[in-house]
Amino acid sequence: MNREGAIKMSRLQIGKIKKDRECLRSIVFKKLQQAIYTEKIKSGEKITEREIVKEFGVSRTPVREALCMLTTTGLIKFIPDKGFVIGKLTVKEIKNVMETRMAMEMFALRLAIQRIKPKEIKNLNLLLSKMKRAVKDKDTAKVFHISNSFHNQIILASGNQELFNFIQLLNNKIYHFRNVSFSTSNELEEYFTEHEKMLNALINKDEETAHKLAKKSIQRVNSIINRKIQK
Repeated sequence: MNREGAIKMSRLQIGKIKKDRECLRSIVFKKLQQAIYTEKIKSGEKITEREIVKEFGVSRTPVREALCMLTTTGLIKFIPDKGFVIGKLTVKEIKNVMETRMAMEMFALRLAIQRIKPKEIKNLNLLLSKMKRAVKDKDTAKVFHISNSFHNQIILASGNQELFNFIQLLNNKIYHFRNVSFSTSNELEEYFTEHEKMLNALINKDEETAHKLAKKSIQRVNSIINRKIQK
């Protein structure tokens, strides 16, 4: 192999190593994120690179990179002389997040009503179809997951990526408080109907109805969070 060929091969190998590392980093990031969301790792708990390396069977580099990525989401904090710790908010901080989140989501909705595109309406319809099946199966966890995707799609329809990123940052801080529970199947069906009405309001540019429905949805989640932090 000539020198030019060797350089080309070297670049390909470096590219593959970089891609593999990015893939591992993403896997570690998602697994840790899910562990925090489901409270397998508790708020205030310390985590170390060594523990994660042992748990996932990967090298330290993608683990360190995943941990640094998680600090940008607010899910974990790096404390000098202590290391990485799962983020823990005070009651006051949680309430501040809830107030800010409501204001930002209502603003995003106002923009979405003005800017939503046919493709985004199609995506929302697809999510509603999935939610309807989950409601029929009484799969509460799946309904909640699809609802999150539904609201994220509306925020994205605002056409403001910075606004979307900021709201996601707020949601990450209080994610494990936000699980919606339903005592009856009628409540589950009513929850689905609210999403249907929301989509119709968006399609019809009915800002008043859309705002009432969004406010009701956010207040429901805020009530759940309030009950949890008062325990």
